[in-house]
Amino acid sequence: MIRKLVLRCLVQLENRNSQIAPVIDEVIRKNQLSEADRRLLTEIVYGTIRWQGHLDWIIQQFIKPGFQLDLQMSYILRVGVYQLLYLDKIPNHAAINETVELANQKGQKSKNFVNAVLREIQRSADSLILPQLEVDPISHISLKLSYPKWLVKKWIGQFSPKWALEFCQASNQIAPVSIRTNTLRIDRHKLAMSLRKGGNQVVESRIAPDGLLLTKTNPIRSLEEFQAGLFQVQDEAAQLVAHLLAPQEKSEIVDLCASPGGKTTHLAQLVGNVTNVVAVDLSTKKIERIQENCQRLGITNVHIQVANAKTDEIEALVAADSILIDAPCSGTGTLRRHPDIRWKRTAKQILDLANLQLEILIKVATQIKSGAVIVYSTCSTEVEENQEVITRFLEACPRFSVEPAHDYLPFLPANAITSDGYLQVFPHTHSVDGTFAVRLRRID
Repeated sequence: MIRKLVLRCLVQLENRNSQIAPVIDEVIRKNQLSEADRRLLTEIVYGTIRWQGHLDWIIQQFIKPGFQLDLQMSYILRVGVYQLLYLDKIPNHAAINETVELANQKGQKSKNFVNAVLREIQRSADSLILPQLEVDPISHISLKLSYPKWLVKKWIGQFSPKWALEFCQASNQIAPVSIRTNTLRIDRHKLAMSLRKGGNQVVESRIAPDGLLLTKTNPIRSLEEFQAGLFQVQDEAAQLVAHLLAPQEKSEIVDLCASPGGKTTHLAQLVGNVTNVVAVDLSTKKIERIQENCQRLGITNVHIQVANAKTDEIEALVAADSILIDAPCSGTGTLRRHPDIRWKRTAKQILDLANLQLEILIKVATQIKSGAVIVYSTCSTEVEENQEVITRFLEACPRFSVEPAHDYLPFLPANAITSDGYLQVFPHTHSVDGTFAVRLRRID
């Protein structure tokens, strides 16, 4: 049954608008799975998506050249090969037999085909030879670490082969659950003690002052501390963005593109739940997610508004002292948590997103007062969405200047701040999601 549910999830994820976590959550909810089955389903779906490119390369070595697999058969074979190569706890014979059964509805011929391919891979996969890193770094990284060639080529060109290799390796690791202490209700030390008493393995973040890492835990929503609003799930790097904005009590704060509210609630927390924070996003559905988080965390100083930051005049911006633009982006910094992103992004999407980000920045810049501060942030690693957006913005809006991130994040290691004063961290350098942020002040 679990493999059938895995296959259902994988086929759903072919839709470019689908996201891996909600797809899995829905299947788990509808089928009332045990904890062991939940873990197995999640592991196979995430693993098959993460290693899809590598699995396809292996499969192609064991079928006739030019033979075309349909979508369902491709996923059946991927699921089988993933279990053979990456799940030691499942015996090979069980992995093969369960996968063959997935092909049952396609007939005996298909079952025989799947059985033959998987048994040949079981015998011979170790003998396959990849292109050498020194000779063909693009193909080596793409095939060994399972990334689209166009992205690997892009990263090698913008950074270096070494950077691309290390980034891809780190982005294939499974990220621990990262949470932010709700300091309105508890301090980090007491929260860690409480979580440990409940059997969770907890490590304090090295870069986020209120952050904790849960290296072993039960489902988050089942934790008493979550239900009591003692923490918010949020990556360590994302927790740095509100600190960079450094909101002050009795000031006016606006968070644009605010859903699901991780940074909104952090801003509210930093000003003691007393200073007004206006949270803006495109739809009622997005705004509802912010409201849900505020309610659980006991935050009452957030006021919500549905608006389009790209096109609308937003009244709250006129008097705002601090503005956060956590811009819609490609999300390539979050591949540890969202491995499906690598297969869904295109070069054109990245350019389109960069143009959208610039339009939002310029639209906001025209509405704010002198002395106001904007923090622009993304969870992207792409130069087009980060440094190039800021360069284009400063050319279009010369009345803004960059304020060095180190002045507001003095606790960070030196390599987390670029020579231009931007915050930029990566999975392979800081063991966090890739994040970029810059603090801009209007100075006319």
